[in-house]
Amino acid sequence: MKERRRCKGVSKVHVAATYKKITVVVPNAPVSDTLPATISFYVDTRFTTTQVSQIRNMIAGALSFWRDHYIEVDEQGSSRYQACVNKYAKFNLAPVWFEEKLANGAAAASVQMDGFTTQIRANGFGQAAKAYIMYEKSNSDFIVKGVNASNPETNSLTVTVNPTTISKTTILGSFKFGALQHAWLHREGYRHPAGKYTSYFAGEASMCAMRGNKNKITGQSDSVYTKYLD
Repeated sequence: MKERRRCKGVSKVHVAATYKKITVVVPNAPVSDTLPATISFYVDTRFTTTQVSQIRNMIAGALSFWRDHYIEVDEQGSSRYQACVNKYAKFNLAPVWFEEKLANGAAAASVQMDGFTTQIRANGFGQAAKAYIMYEKSNSDFIVKGVNASNPETNSLTVTVNPTTISKTTILGSFKFGALQHAWLHREGYRHPAGKYTSYFAGEASMCAMRGNKNKITGQSDSVYTKYLD
C-alpha cells in the first residue's frame, strides 16, 4: 500500500484551541480594598474534567495561601510567609514596577501580596485582560509557567499548564499551587535569572509556599521544589 503524501505547498492544518470559562470563589481576607466575589479563567477544553478540577484546586490553594498571610498579619502583625521569605530571599526583592528599595525579604513579601491583591481585583472586576489557562503537554517536570509581565493592574493571570504533571497524584497539592504562585509572580513583575531560584525572591517565595512556610531541610537540594517551576 502506497503512503499518502501531502501535496506540495499545502501546509499542515492548525486547529485553534477552544476555551471554557470557569470561576473560582475569592475567600474573605482582611484587606483594605474591596474584593470581587470570584475570579474567572478561560480553560483549554483539551484538559479533562479531572485536570480542570486539579486546576481549580491549584487556584484555590494559592488564594488560601494569600488569605492566610493577611489573617496572620491582621492578628499578629506579620505572617509566617514573611518570616520564611525573609530568611531565604536576598536578590531581586522588588517587582519591576516598584521604585523604592526594599530592606529585606519580609518587606518584599508584603509588597508581593499587595500586588497579588491588585491582580485578584483586576481579574474579578474586569480591569485586566482575560486570563487563559493554556495547554502544553510535556514530559518535562514543569507544572505551570507564566510569561513575564509588568503591570498587575492590567496584565492577566494567564498561565500555561502541563497536563502530564498536573495529573500526577504523587505531587503534593502545595507543590502544585506553589508552582502556580511562581508563574503568577512572573505575571506580577518578578524576575530571576533563567534556571536560578535559590536566594532570588521569585524562587524562595514559591518554595516557601510549597513547604508551607517551613524551614528548609539541611542537606536537601532546592531542586526538589524548583524542578517544577518555570
